[in-house]
Formats: sequence, C-alpha cells, structure tokens
Amino acid sequence: MSAAVVKKDFEAYLREARSWETDKLQQLEQSRTIAWRVAVGSAVLAVAAVLALAALTPLKRVEPFVIRVDNSTGIVDVVQTLKNGNTTYDEAMNKYFTQWYVRYREGYSRELAPDYYTNVGLMSVGLEQQKYFEFFNPKNPLSPLNVFGPYAKVRVRIQSTSFIKPNVALVRYTKEVERGADKPQVSHWAATITFRYSGSPMSEKDRGVNPLGFQVMEYRNDPDVLAPVESEVVKQDIAPVVQSGPTVFAGQGAPVPAVVAATPVVQP
Repeated sequence: MSAAVVKKDFEAYLREARSWETDKLQQLEQSRTIAWRVAVGSAVLAVAAVLALAALTPLKRVEPFVIRVDNSTGIVDVVQTLKNGNTTYDEAMNKYFTQWYVRYREGYSRELAPDYYTNVGLMSVGLEQQKYFEFFNPKNPLSPLNVFGPYAKVRVRIQSTSFIKPNVALVRYTKEVERGADKPQVSHWAATITFRYSGSPMSEKDRGVNPLGFQVMEYRNDPDVLAPVESEVVKQDIAPVVQSGPTVFAGQGAPVPAVVAATPVVQP
C-alpha cells in the first residue's frame, strides 16, 4: 500500500468523522429547539386551562345556606349571607326598618313607651300617625296604656320577613305578654307594611332614629293564619287612670310629645 493511498483514506476518514460530529450537533440542537417549543406550548396550554377554569368557576359555585323552620309555626326562613349588590343591600335595609317598625308599634313597656311612640311617629306618614294616635290615646280602652298598664311588658319576636312587592313587606312575629311571674301569653301575628323612603328634612336627633327617611304608608296587623292563635288579655284588673292623652303627631321632623304618666288605682 502506497503512502498516497494511506493519506487519501485517512483524509476521507477525517472528513467522515467531522461530518458525523456535525450531524450529531445539529441533531442535538434540533432536539433542544423542539424541546423548548414543546415546553413553551405546554406552558401556554396550562395557563389557558387555568384561565378557562377560573372563568367557569362562578358558574359552578356551590353556596351553602341554612334553612330555619319554626317548631311552633312551621314557618320556613332562609338564612343568607349579605352579598355585594344593590338589590341585596336594599332588601336587607328594608327588612331592618320594617322589623323595627313592628317592634316599636307592637311592643310595650312602660319605661320605653315614650320612645316607641315617638319612633312610630317618625317612621309613619300622616294617616298612619293619626291611626296610631287614636289607638295609643289613653281615652281608648284598648290602648296599651290601659291594657298593659305600668307593669306588663310585650315582647315582639320576629319570625320571618318576606316581600309581597318591593315596597310591601309581610312580617310574621310573636307577641309575648309578660305579667310578673305568670307564664308569658304568646300569640302569633302577621303585619303587612307598605312603605317608602322620603327625603323630607329631619333634625339630627330624628335622623338618628330614622336615618334614611323610612315611612310606613299603610299598616295592617292580623292574627297569623299559619299558626294557632292564643287569646290575648284585653283588660287588666288594675286599670290606670290617665290625666290627659298625647297630642297628635306633629309631622315628620317635628318633636313628638311623650306619653303622659298614669296613676294606677289599686283596689283594696
């Protein structure tokens, strides 16, 4: 074998070796490029999947709620959380004012009677003010001043509040009449309240009681047909003798007179 042939074969070997290494490097670069593309594509798909899942989450949200059932009346009340929305907040405020109106108008204790009388006047239109004045006036034998006197108390417990219309509420509640150590007399009632919100000017003191100008336009109170109604005592053995009665409500924003003190006549 000549030296020329050996040299030629050796150079061919070197060229082939260099070509093999070049191919391997090219294949490695191609594999690395493909791997990066696959990784980037997978990351993009993963982000897209997370965003799609986040977009669908509100549609599949499960919100637990509590249902209360009154054992005595069977009235069902759904306990809900307060959400961020005008409708829900409006409904919560409407429930707040209608429930307190019932407490003021139907509840009674001699110590709180002047405050309740004033608050009912602040939260009522003129016609309902007149109706409540005639009912509360000591000249009326069925006035709370005459029926319950200085010692009995009437506690109002709200059972449920629903809305027949956006401005008409149905408040179901119980009255518990307490007379000393005797067992409270419980009766069930349903109040239908038509209301509005008025922008009439009020003093700071009145605004503290009724900050949004809540006004009851019509009030009706009936025994609750969904519950057994227990008779309520209409008259007391000890009846107070009242010197004079309260005057008619002066109107929205005007001061309302306090209840006149009554002197009980104790029978021997």
